[in-house]
Amino acid sequence: MVTIKDVAREADVAISTVSNVFNNADIVSEETKQRVLAAVEKLHYIPNMNAKLLKSNRKNTIGVFLTSLQGDFYRVLTQAIHLQCKLNNYLLNIYVSNDNSPDEIYRMIIASGVAGAIIYHEDLTGDYVKRIATVNIPMVFIDRDSKGKNVSGVLSDDKLGASMAVDHLIKLGHKRIGYMHGNESGDDNHRYQGYAEMMKKNGLPIDETIVLRGFYEESLAYSEVRSMLASGTKLPDAMFCANDEMAWGTIQALQDVGYKVPEDVSVIGYDDSILSGYYGVPLTTVHSPITEMGSASATELFRLLNDDGDKVGTVTKLSPKMVYRSSCGKHKDK
Repeated sequence: MVTIKDVAREADVAISTVSNVFNNADIVSEETKQRVLAAVEKLHYIPNMNAKLLKSNRKNTIGVFLTSLQGDFYRVLTQAIHLQCKLNNYLLNIYVSNDNSPDEIYRMIIASGVAGAIIYHEDLTGDYVKRIATVNIPMVFIDRDSKGKNVSGVLSDDKLGASMAVDHLIKLGHKRIGYMHGNESGDDNHRYQGYAEMMKKNGLPIDETIVLRGFYEESLAYSEVRSMLASGTKLPDAMFCANDEMAWGTIQALQDVGYKVPEDVSVIGYDDSILSGYYGVPLTTVHSPITEMGSASATELFRLLNDDGDKVGTVTKLSPKMVYRSSCGKHKDK
């Protein structure tokens, strides 16, 4: 079994230096750090004091590495993955990275002892992915168009979903359509692209005063809309929000100052969360295939794990669909 001494010898550094690299200590130079990580990759070392135990557990444990557990998206996603793990007699461990750096997440995955990893983290790219694949840990990325040896991707066509949502609003006669951003992330970028391109396609300008950011949270979306209304900004015909929680925050903000949805403003969300049909105003939304993404990611990971050949990954792109409820109506002159 490869030990930390072997890594130190390969990198030509002290054992304490290797330990400092694993603990992300600032006292190690970037050149030395890269030399140690190269040695880890070459020797397939698992940087954990319980490496032997972890190796024995790797045979039947899958790890899901997420940036958060907040919101319906993560609950639905992890439940779907868990079901596939049960059907395939695998255990499931969930790791939440929060604000960890890509280097810390890389070490978290390597040290976890899992047989394979399902990853929803945009910052883990490039060399980190190659290093993990090199130590024979298959990976499936959620919402990323990635493939290679030991690497696959499963994603929903968010750009298409957003285009469908805005097209629906335009067909209802709305022209002044705002957008509520989530976090600065790939899925939000794709949804905004779909919004912007559909507006341009129909010759409709984008008014930046009604392009807001709610960070995927109901309360922040509520505050953004209230601030917009207090500033005297002309009321939009409709608001397209990058998730359902922000859509509901938008509706509440409009209602609290006396506007009606959809009579005064139409609101449309994204994801089709479990509560979206039970809001005070049932929400028209884009159904994001979250369950399907979870099931497909686990199924693909098991395929990679059981592949005795080159373990070449694939990309699976799933299509969203519209769900029509009561929060959108035909445009009325104000």
